[in-house]
Amino acid sequence: MSPLAAASDPDRDFSGVWILDEHQSDLRGLPSAPAALLNITQQGSIIQCLETDQDGQSARTWVYRTDGAPAKFQIGDSRMNSLAKWEGSALITNTIVSGSQNYSVADHWQLSHDHNTLTIRRQIQKASGEIEAVLVYRNRYAKDAAAAPAGTAAARPGTNQQSPGEIVVPAGTKIPLALLNSLNTKRSSEGDRVYLETSFPVVIGGRIVIPRGSYVTGTVTEVKRPGKVKGKGEIFLRFDSLTLPNGINRDFRARLDGSDTGDFDRDEGTIRGEGDKTGDARRTAETTAAGAGVGGIAGSAAGHPAMGVGIGAAAGATAGLASVLLTRGPDLILPKGASFEMVLDRNLKYKSSELGL
Repeated sequence: MSPLAAASDPDRDFSGVWILDEHQSDLRGLPSAPAALLNITQQGSIIQCLETDQDGQSARTWVYRTDGAPAKFQIGDSRMNSLAKWEGSALITNTIVSGSQNYSVADHWQLSHDHNTLTIRRQIQKASGEIEAVLVYRNRYAKDAAAAPAGTAAARPGTNQQSPGEIVVPAGTKIPLALLNSLNTKRSSEGDRVYLETSFPVVIGGRIVIPRGSYVTGTVTEVKRPGKVKGKGEIFLRFDSLTLPNGINRDFRARLDGSDTGDFDRDEGTIRGEGDKTGDARRTAETTAAGAGVGGIAGSAAGHPAMGVGIGAAAGATAGLASVLLTRGPDLILPKGASFEMVLDRNLKYKSSELGL
């Protein structure tokens, strides 16, 4: 989708003034208090955010770009390098922070159906470990008709608030999966469907809610083939729906959280292939040896065998290097049966009757 189309999509428009709802948020893991107020403006592929404190004083300004270009900015003594992309109506951002402390921040932004609530699910990766938090912001100018009655306690996101006869698989639940169709960076392309099944049951309250063998469908969102000089093959996956063995289906958005195949990057949710340094060295050595042999024969015929060997070896090494530069690295292959782990970005809700409980 083009930046102009994205900007005109109301589900992708975060513009407005947003006030932090501390009762609905889960801020326990954050190293510092988040902004009390966000003033967000969007124009084309640019999302600009102005943070202010409780007294309305401007704290800092930062920018995301949704056209694939990185956004670089400075906050205090920290340098920020951010990449952002759309996944459906959600904005996914990854920011590398460099300065007195080095860490990364992954955000998942999502508007509510009535566009009155902005929920930001945040993961901070530090050398000391991972921090997770949920920030809930209310539209400052939203109608208050849906506000909770006075005296009632607001529920924290991530808790299993549910009605009678309802079972909730909470956001953050990790579900192990096995791949049913193979993927690779040579033949797979953006938009291809991915089919998997759960390899271990999910149990809530002592009852199996998602049995082993439930089906999960996903989408290949991006494929990068390995380069000829550097770069590894990469595959980006998104999970879209889950179908229980009894046919009950739920659409959702979940992200990749682990893989036993390739080199998994948790910050980007990417599976990368391996390099081929051994193959590059072998090709160069083989052509060097062959060149030396041919040069030796030619040199002997001319009465200068040593010079012929040297010239031939140099020519062979040059040919070997050319072979490396013109040959792509090995493609990433995800075979049938490969193991993955996905983590839910939102609650999955079922009625007891749907589960036969």
